[in-house]
Amino acid sequence: MTFSITIPRLPPAECSPNSRVHWREKGRAVAIAKDEAIAAVKAQEWSGPPVQAALIHVSWGVNDKRKRDTDNFVARTKPFMDGIVIAGVIADDSRFHVRYQYGWHESKTPETVINIEVDSFEEA
Repeated sequence: MTFSITIPRLPPAECSPNSRVHWREKGRAVAIAKDEAIAAVKAQEWSGPPVQAALIHVSWGVNDKRKRDTDNFVARTKPFMDGIVIAGVIADDSRFHVRYQYGWHESKTPETVINIEVDSFEEA
């Protein structure tokens, strides 16, 4: 089973480890990003119990050739993942419940695509 959501923007820049924004501004950006993820889950009409073990593919769609640091985008994506947990798609986003794969794709408009596959894995 695969569940997919698309959020029509890149993750918030305020959540980058390199961001120099005030904590209140970052908090607002985090809240908005979580709400966007929850709304995307509701739009896809998720039903069922939370997935206990998942492989999550995150792909950021960009419409230019600028260099971007994947590590910063991983941190910026955290509010989206927290929203998915709050929405009840996955039980928890800790290492005991999920594995991640990250990538980039070309897109006409900026977007974040998150595919969640039911997985079963043994902790190493």
